[in-house]
Amino acid sequence: MRVSRTSATTRKTEPPSVSIDRAILACLSTALFVTSIAAAASSQPLPLDDASPTPTGARSLQTLIDAAEEGDVIEVGPGEHSGPIRIDRAIILRGAGGAIDGRGIGRVVTIAAPGVRVEGLTVHNSGTQVAQSDACIYLEPSAVGAIVRNNVLYDCAFGIWVHETEGAQVVSNRIRGREGIRMTDRGNGIQLHDSSHLLVSGNEISGARDGIYVAATVDSVIEGNTTHGQRFGIHYMYSYRNTVRDNESSRNKIGFALMGSLHLVVTGNHAFDNERNGLLFRDVQFCRIEGNRLERNGTGLFFFSSTENEIIDNEVVDNELGIKVWAGSRRNLVEGNLIRGNRQQIFYVGAEDQVWGTSGRGNHWGDYLGWDQDGDGVGDRPYRVNGLKASLLYRYPAVVLLLRSPALESIFHMADRLPIFRTPTIVDESPLVSALPAAPADLAEATTNRVLR
Repeated sequence: MRVSRTSATTRKTEPPSVSIDRAILACLSTALFVTSIAAAASSQPLPLDDASPTPTGARSLQTLIDAAEEGDVIEVGPGEHSGPIRIDRAIILRGAGGAIDGRGIGRVVTIAAPGVRVEGLTVHNSGTQVAQSDACIYLEPSAVGAIVRNNVLYDCAFGIWVHETEGAQVVSNRIRGREGIRMTDRGNGIQLHDSSHLLVSGNEISGARDGIYVAATVDSVIEGNTTHGQRFGIHYMYSYRNTVRDNESSRNKIGFALMGSLHLVVTGNHAFDNERNGLLFRDVQFCRIEGNRLERNGTGLFFFSSTENEIIDNEVVDNELGIKVWAGSRRNLVEGNLIRGNRQQIFYVGAEDQVWGTSGRGNHWGDYLGWDQDGDGVGDRPYRVNGLKASLLYRYPAVVLLLRSPALESIFHMADRLPIFRTPTIVDESPLVSALPAAPADLAEATTNRVLR
């Protein structure tokens, strides 16, 4: 452990007159010399001899923090240094080969001052009380503008908890949860609670309950993170005006779960090999879901009770079920999406047909059998999902073995022709068959043109 400190001394001189005065002067000179040596020593980096899991060293980490001044840099040297610690002044705590062991007690590192930086550290062994927000690094409301970056965190209840904080940055950390216990008993890798103007970027998270959990957080950016092996990769609840971009989520129960939120921009993300859903949004409004790739998931895209959203230019490929539309999801703009190679393209539950592509630009369907005689890139007949067939496949997957049987072909044909057999379905009036056409002028700023390969 190294910390810098400067001191100043003022020399005093007295005129010698008699022998006793000389003796007094000699004593004073000796004391002044010793004081000067101490002052010089205090301006040099001070070692922290605390390489054991208990605070038995000459100077503990918390002691150095308590003695530090604003702007000081404390370097944590090799070895295991004891926590928990609390940072209540604007310093930089920097790892230099050292680790902080929380000894299983509460929050290992608590940041309680603005402008603090914690970087390059290994932090582990927090308390186990998820209900008490035990975490490896915990940011209090006073930690405005704090930066937590390039740290390695493991054996934590929560990895990093940001609580009612403004302007904090959580960047390029590696977080591993407690994989040896039940998923429901774990905390989240990064927990954002009632905060604003945050940047969460470039983190790698595995083995937690949820990778990044965002609750009641506004005007923040979640970008470039990698999450795998958890319940939800990124989980949103009741958060507004956030940007979620260029994240990767794989081998989770659900890749991205967006719930009860407004005005999210979700773009450029990749969800693959997730057990249930690649991207789920439930009870969300006024969100923009654009340019995401959802592949090899149970269901690629699932929207539930969500309205007034833009779902454009996404790739939904090679999933068990491509798109699932459920429970009052209406008045959404769904266009320019590639839906291809899914075992079942779409499953819809609703009281009436839902029509897409009314602006002249629909979606590209891998199983569309129509034609494009005028060469404008849009099919000359609508794409209609056979509601009866989709319902049977969703409920009884083994029906796929009989799809070409004369009996089922007759039933499906009657369902298309006779209203008594017809079930509500998805109708795309402008299915795309080649290069995506340009969007209408009033949507030019809301769409991204792409040539599909």
